[in-house]
Amino acid sequence: MIAYDERDRRDDRRNERPLAPESLKTRRAREKLLKQWEEENRQITREALAESIDKIHKWIADNARHRVPIKEKIELFNQNQNAAKLSEKVQKFAEKIKVDMQQIGKVFEATQKI
Repeated sequence: MIAYDERDRRDDRRNERPLAPESLKTRRAREKLLKQWEEENRQITREALAESIDKIHKWIADNARHRVPIKEKIELFNQNQNAAKLSEKVQKFAEKIKVDMQQIGKVFEATQKI
């Protein structure tokens, strides 16, 4: 096995190697991406964000007639008052656990009497 220090030294030597010169195609692609990012950053302003928020609010208001009304009020985090029904698989699993726990309890009680 190679010692940790030796691996570090080997990695340092790799980092010291000179990199190959950047090709013209790569440099152009990098410059193009940088220009795009700069343009995007210039377009993100408080005014632009406020305008986007207004557009979203207008879209919601314009499409309100297409919403399906909910007849019942749905409450989240209501201490599980409106819990979904258990699936058959979960019910069977819970029943098996209950039976197993009863058997364990009987065995425990029997060992306590001895």
